[in-house]
Amino acid sequence: MTFCNRTQNPIEAALGRRNEDVWTSQGWWRLEPGQCSKVLGGLLTDRFYFYYATSLVRPDKDKEPFVWNGKYQFCTDRKPFQIEGDGDCESKGAVTRGFQEIDIGANTKEYTLDFKDNSGR
Repeated sequence: MTFCNRTQNPIEAALGRRNEDVWTSQGWWRLEPGQCSKVLGGLLTDRFYFYYATSLVRPDKDKEPFVWNGKYQFCTDRKPFQIEGDGDCESKGAVTRGFQEIDIGANTKEYTLDFKDNSGR
């Protein structure tokens, strides 16, 4: 799994997935404009993965930075993290965030997610 920043601003991204029978989230990958990073090595074995990302630059002083998010709840932290479990985040000292789902298909072994300006993906 590779994340690529196709925006004009730096972003931070996180990945959520089911690792055997445990939901796991990890991040942050800081990606400069045009930069890609492999966030999960090896061949992909699942059909569904989840992501959350935020632009590190406000588009305007009165607007919040753009966020790529969704309805699937995972735990995150303010510093680099890997957290097992997708519930009761606050008791782990973490923050609950909504991640977006990626359906990569049944037999996809490699996938690149492009983050673009003002889009969900």
